[in-house]
Amino acid sequence: MLSGGELLVDEVTGTTVGDVVEATVWRGGQLVAEGVELSSWSLDWDADRQVQGQGSFTVADPDGELAPWGMGDALAPGGSRMQLTWVSGTTAARVPMGWWRLRRSVPAEQWRIAGAGESARRVSGGGSVDIDADELTCIPAELDRLDAEGQPAAGATCLSEVRRLLADIMPVVVTDGVADRTVPSSLTYSDGRWDAVEDLLTQVGAVYRMVGDGSLAILPSTLGDSVWTIRGGDDGALVDVQRALSDEQVYNAVVSRGTTAAGAPLAGRAYLQTGPLTWGVNTPFGRRHLIHNSIAQTASGVQADANTRLSTASSSGQIDLPVQCLAHPGIQVHDAVTVIAATAAGDAPLVGRVVRKRLSSAGQVPAKSMTLSVRVNVADLEVVAARVRANRG
Repeated sequence: MLSGGELLVDEVTGTTVGDVVEATVWRGGQLVAEGVELSSWSLDWDADRQVQGQGSFTVADPDGELAPWGMGDALAPGGSRMQLTWVSGTTAARVPMGWWRLRRSVPAEQWRIAGAGESARRVSGGGSVDIDADELTCIPAELDRLDAEGQPAAGATCLSEVRRLLADIMPVVVTDGVADRTVPSSLTYSDGRWDAVEDLLTQVGAVYRMVGDGSLAILPSTLGDSVWTIRGGDDGALVDVQRALSDEQVYNAVVSRGTTAAGAPLAGRAYLQTGPLTWGVNTPFGRRHLIHNSIAQTASGVQADANTRLSTASSSGQIDLPVQCLAHPGIQVHDAVTVIAATAAGDAPLVGRVVRKRLSSAGQVPAKSMTLSVRVNVADLEVVAARVRANRG
């Protein structure tokens, strides 16, 4: 949860008046536009994208002073960054909503005629500027490719390499629970700086997200403690929860491949033997295996890797629940939340990871609701399904 978001838990479910998103624009460390008025905006995060956060804004320009002409102007995509802060109109609590790199600007200007005859001239009648922006991960992902940084040094660790690759781009904060390890000798970099960062984080079982102060947080890929319970009712925040079941990225076997120190091929195999996704030719789900390249160099090592990968693949969140709820600006992707879903057998608490979030405005005012995708364990849904089937008799 974003810093400051914990102050809004009670306010989220109550009436809000005067909430606003403040915007300032910076370029090269200098403040170039303050008190920027956002006529409308939307922010969208997706944990499955390299650049997780994407935003669009319409900036009011009543005096015609903000419409950009050159790349060095405040609202031009020449390196300007917009800092956003959610401010509560009830408690004055402030929740930082991150730094956003301007990527595209489209001004819409209006003109009027001042004077008459030969002295007539056109003067600005104001207008607006439509802006597309990305979180700062767009810099190493798309703009700042690897060049002279070279390959990891012998003995370097994964987290030290992440810090090195991002040293001049953004601060890196490692949360508790992420265990560092030496970079595997088989790992090499191409020109994709962010590809290298993702490969390194995979080695330590970690995921990432941008936080409100512009730093990159590295956190364990395992699900943490729930930070918010989304329930229905008069005092709840839940508006609607749906189910969208898909077999995408659902596997019932893993083949782990590796090589010995001498280069001989190795393979380990693990199969799901119970439940509705049981492996087999004549089972309902059939056979669907995931192939994983292991860094292990022994037969027992690649078999252990296959067992671990199957356990993760079969119990990890692969079903996304579309959730509409009251807007909570402090919730981030990778936060664990509890959704209280209604069933014919009673309420069912489902704990899952937020993998998508969309906030928007209703005009200038932040909308009271938001949409989330919460990724839950297939096994947890099976428990609920069993209860519902039993209730049906």
